[in-house]
Amino acid sequence: MKILLLLWIPTVATAFALSPSKQQRCSTTLNVGLSHWQDGGSNDDWSDKPIPKYESTATRSSLGPVPAVQRWMKEDVMIDPSYTLTMAVAALGPLIMWYHPSYALDGSPSMIGIMGGCFHLLFAALLWVQTRRVRCVFERDAFEFYNIKGHKLDLDKGARLETKPSNYVTGSSNRWRYDSIIHYGFFPSERFPVICYFKETDTPEEQWNRWFAAFDSYGRGQPHFFPGICDVAQFKHEMESRGVKRKEIPTFKKLASPK
Repeated sequence: MKILLLLWIPTVATAFALSPSKQQRCSTTLNVGLSHWQDGGSNDDWSDKPIPKYESTATRSSLGPVPAVQRWMKEDVMIDPSYTLTMAVAALGPLIMWYHPSYALDGSPSMIGIMGGCFHLLFAALLWVQTRRVRCVFERDAFEFYNIKGHKLDLDKGARLETKPSNYVTGSSNRWRYDSIIHYGFFPSERFPVICYFKETDTPEEQWNRWFAAFDSYGRGQPHFFPGICDVAQFKHEMESRGVKRKEIPTFKKLASPK
């Protein structure tokens, strides 16, 4: 059993390593005043370290504004599904069952480990179902999530796309105009997208504090989250090519690198 698990781990790791990485890096930059550090700016009285100067955090399109005519001339694009996240969560199930320490005197399997492993397997099954039946489609003025309905959920064999029910948080349709999106991103990274998110302003402002949006200290929009069940490289490419705004997230590596 352990040998099978050890063979399973490199397989899943290889799936992540070989996940699409050819996407172009976002060309936007957050104007953090690094020169303020390097030019001997004022120091923090408590830590005696230079105080960073944040000049701007405005969102912008990574490819600049896209003309409306060019956007309307683009064809509709359906993003391919990605089962990488499903495989990773499924791999965690037996690993948790097998390696969780046992607290029983006879060394029997831990109930905590069994319950934790079963939870991951059930969650992986849910992700597999959603990955198989949900599709993200980029259209001329907006992108929308659809459900596949029909024979074996195969669009090549007569299945069709149907509009999803109203969003359970906002009560609106699962369709968002490109011009209303002020930010989007992937957590923890584009190479390992467990959660994809975006923020839009189409939702009425009085609904911006519902559910998880209540933890958004910035306000200025309604955030949405969905698991990384689609090809993130394609998703990002379509967002960029249609001029969707994105705020670049500063990292320690970017802050430490010289201009």
